Amino acid sequence: MAAESSRVELRLSNDPLLLGAVAGAVEHFAQRAGLDTAGQTDLIAAAEEACRDTFKLLPGNAAMLGVIVQDFPDRVEITIEHQGEALPTAGLDTFALLGAEGAAPGELTGLALLARVDRVQYQTEGGTSRMTLIKYVHRSPAKP
Repeated sequence: MAAESSRVELRLSNDPLLLGAVAGAVEHFAQRAGLDTAGQTDLIAAAEEACRDTFKLLPGNAAMLGVIVQDFPDRVEITIEHQGEALPTAGLDTFALLGAEGAAPGELTGLALLARVDRVQYQTEGGTSRMTLIKYVHRSPAKP
């Protein structure tokens, strides 16, 4: 991992075909941060599913989804933000059940999302909702 953090900001129209751009950015930053292959795969899947679920909350086809991918010496953060309908989570109990009813095979529920990332943060302010997925880089201790 480089000593400096870096970031990319994507503005996506309401088109699931654009998720490839998110996957590519997440993969690049996950590799740069030093995540292992399993960690990279989990983070990419979590980001894609979170974006896919957020597309459903956008008010109309002209609405935009903001995705910010940033690496730090110890983690990668992906912030997904949009204006309009707030995220449908009020607490851990509702988050754990998010998507559980009627979830398609392979679709992430709230619990499955938590299994793929280390932390999920939510914030709604001034009509903008943000969800941040955080995956920490677990490094082996240095040998003497």
